[in-house]
Amino acid sequence: MGRRFGATSFTNVEGFRPLPTILEAAGGRSLERVYRAEGVPLNLAFSQNAWIPLRSLMGLMERSARETSDELFGLHLGELMRPEDFGVWARYALSASNLRGMIERAIRTLDYFESVSEFRLDISAELARWSYTIYEPVGFGHRHVADRALQPMLTALRYYFGPDWTPTVVECDYERPLHWRKLEELFGAPILFSCSTNALVFPSCLLSQPSMREPALADRITFADLRRMSLRLPPRTSVEAAREVIRARIAEPLDDIEGTAWLLGLSRRTLQRQLSEAGITYRDLLEQVRLERSLELLTDSSASITQIALAVGYSDVTSLSRAFRRRIGEPPSSVRRVPRWTKARQWAARVAQFPLGKG
Repeated sequence: MGRRFGATSFTNVEGFRPLPTILEAAGGRSLERVYRAEGVPLNLAFSQNAWIPLRSLMGLMERSARETSDELFGLHLGELMRPEDFGVWARYALSASNLRGMIERAIRTLDYFESVSEFRLDISAELARWSYTIYEPVGFGHRHVADRALQPMLTALRYYFGPDWTPTVVECDYERPLHWRKLEELFGAPILFSCSTNALVFPSCLLSQPSMREPALADRITFADLRRMSLRLPPRTSVEAAREVIRARIAEPLDDIEGTAWLLGLSRRTLQRQLSEAGITYRDLLEQVRLERSLELLTDSSASITQIALAVGYSDVTSLSRAFRRRIGEPPSSVRRVPRWTKARQWAARVAQFPLGKG
């Protein structure tokens, strides 16, 4: 059963952590060139637990493949990643006692990592099919994103069968590329192309196989751990999506609504309409995000108020102070005159609740 969401599809940056390292190794300012060409803030290259529109990831992957002249870029990126590198949800899945439990955990918890895809396990009399489906209509870079997912999936299965194990067949949802024989060599299995999804197929009798790398009891991730540690879920609505992109672009000229709309795969008019339908203006959503970030920096850093104002996109400290007085009723300096978190929490709640679309 497929899933589609009204808002832009998002994925966590943990899912392509080695990409900046590969581009930096290529030299010639490849990293900056690729990110700027796709309109993605460079700070996201090194962020942790941040979200990025899937269409932007696809663009980064395709541009990186061209920048490095690597037709197997997605697969090579996936080879650099262990399954647990995808975050807490993946470590939770790998804490299962057997292969079937691992896959079922991955299916249940993928929402903690991205809003754009689906795992499934289909079992016949003799074969099991672990599939990964991407629900995103953009085709630019799709093949590399699919390959990047299949390789860690294969690595996860090898945790149960050993490093030389190969599946019965691999299925890919894209057309057969010119280098298809290289793909078969790397997977060690025949590949079927133009399938409905991406999948690894293997004998169903293997589902009861225990892990060869079972974590120590003290290191196991429970579902309660997962819920505590994964506090920021992917954006699910148009407003949440716009907020996430604004936060990612916080150090850039955020008055440029076109830049935010571009990363969301929307026109300026469409973004304005979606926000208007939710009773929100871009201007007020922008100010809300700026104030939220300002409160975090005022509470958790020793930077000057002027430095903070510039870091969150205000042209000067006066603009930040004016926004504070308008929305909170006190100047930003007040945050540092109270015990840590005491009043800041109240102000943060006030910022989150202030009337949008009226300022």
